Amino acid sequence: MINESDLSELRSAVLTGVTIGVGSQIFIFENGVTLLIQCPFKRVGKGVARWGHGEEAATSLLIFDFLNHEVVSATFAVQGILVLDFGWLGTLEVVPESNGFESYVLITRFGMSPVLVF
Repeated sequence: MINESDLSELRSAVLTGVTIGVGSQIFIFENGVTLLIQCPFKRVGKGVARWGHGEEAATSLLIFDFLNHEVVSATFAVQGILVLDFGWLGTLEVVPESNGFESYVLITRFGMSPVLVF
């Protein structure tokens, strides 16, 4: 499970790339942290919330505004929701599906943290 050490790796990290594949999207940060998403995510910015899904390549467009910007804060909330705050640009909430399968995986220098919700 994601802990405070993992979250500290995300804080102040710059999102430098997004790899779009069949069945997942991978967010790449300048410090080597990666976030593989295979579940719903919500982008909130300028008072508007838009939903995407890691398995739907077309929804990666929702992430592009965050490229080359720093994560101001990162929190791991109730039921496995990962919230990345990009300051004035808005937030990205990764919402795991409660199907018992791996929804997303955070990889930091401390190891691999798959998130599953039953």
